[in-house]
Amino acid sequence: MLGETFYHQIRQKRTSFTILSITLIIFISGISFTYVIPTLKGFDWIFVFITLISYFLAANVFIGLYRNRILMIYMLSFALSSMGMGWRVWLEWEEYSLVEHMNPIVLIGYPTVVASIIVLIYQLSTKLNAINN
Repeated sequence: MLGETFYHQIRQKRTSFTILSITLIIFISGISFTYVIPTLKGFDWIFVFITLISYFLAANVFIGLYRNRILMIYMLSFALSSMGMGWRVWLEWEEYSLVEHMNPIVLIGYPTVVASIIVLIYQLSTKLNAINN
């Protein structure tokens, strides 16, 4: 979806773009999970927009890195977003503001939704690339 020159650059600098996508998913999921769930305290549409743009970038990096490996991308996204959430919970342990977000549904559901969004963007971008080429 971003163009063949972008994907060609990704294939040339695989290590740099792998590190970029890993840190992007870890930090964005760690920072944003308290701001993007609509029914919980702290919800903000700006963070939803920033989060979706970040996941769009990560999905397009995955297109350049891994062709036709949907299950691997899902599992990698799930693991990285879980690590990001774990990092945030560890940093703010016993913080009163995280009490609402310690619900098991949130702790399991958010990484699942993140991985699903990244795979969905990956699929749509791959199909659009196939149509444009």
